Amino acid sequence: MTLAWGASLVILAQWLLRGRPVLPMWHWLFLTLLILGGLGLLLLREWALRRLYVEFEPQPQLAAPPGRALMPEDKIPLRATGRFEVNGRTRVFADLNAYWRTYASREHVLLAIQHFTHFLLGSSSGEDVGMWYIFIRPEAVEGIVPGNLRYGARSDPALRVAYRYQPPANEGKRAPKPGGATAYLVFDDEAAREQVWADLAVDHKPKAAKSV
Repeated sequence: MTLAWGASLVILAQWLLRGRPVLPMWHWLFLTLLILGGLGLLLLREWALRRLYVEFEPQPQLAAPPGRALMPEDKIPLRATGRFEVNGRTRVFADLNAYWRTYASREHVLLAIQHFTHFLLGSSSGEDVGMWYIFIRPEAVEGIVPGNLRYGARSDPALRVAYRYQPPANEGKRAPKPGGATAYLVFDDEAAREQVWADLAVDHKPKAAKSV
């Protein structure tokens, strides 16, 4: 996207500096394609952002395990997708290496690290590099759905955790209203998923279906 629009600006700048000469039609066609390509990438990014860059396939046939709390010192490795925060900043990240922990207060936390990445002409922002967190209070858990999550060519056992989220307040401004959020937890095997699922089941009991 940045490359396409950057090339468009260079072409337009050169055309203006040269006194706006008459150019062949294919020049304008190429410029139009660059602009439309950049716009298409922007729309694709927004679509992917709304889907959190992943595709989740629920497995409703799986029954929740009995509640079994993790110890505060336990750390379950996984990969996480969701809205992370640190020092009042929030970012949406996909497929970060992370650990699941539950403190003695029963507050759950995902501890993840975003490394510096460089691909072609793009790279990760320096502000994004470092540790990021998702905090989930036990009473904030609203739903737990098992499934498989696809990210690129990978497909692994996962949990989709819906919870109430309180956005951090900006300095000097009123705290924003809480809203709903979703975290996707991806595991290397079924055993790790069951550990985290059982830990969450201590705080969240599925509602029984109403009889007709």
